[in-house]
Amino acid sequence: MARDHEPLDLGETELSAQDERAVRREHDLDRPEVFDERNDVEHRADTRAELLPEEEAAGSADPEAQAREVLRDSDLRTEVPESAPDSFIERRTAEQST
Repeated sequence: MARDHEPLDLGETELSAQDERAVRREHDLDRPEVFDERNDVEHRADTRAELLPEEEAAGSADPEAQAREVLRDSDLRTEVPESAPDSFIERRTAEQST
């Protein structure tokens, strides 16, 4: 679980160094234990660690750690959309959805 104490990775962004420092501070990215607690990552990982049949066939050394990383990545991309500059996020209003 040494990975759990490393700062969270924003990946490549278009943020300036100053903006990235502000984002890291605002979202506790250098304090992953605080980020995890705020987002209830441990509990959510426990409830999602059961492998699907196709995942079971492929195997996983640590399903809980795998679930934790997926949740962290999802939470990070939700909180800091700039962390996924190559991702396209489409936002629709209710009128556009119908």
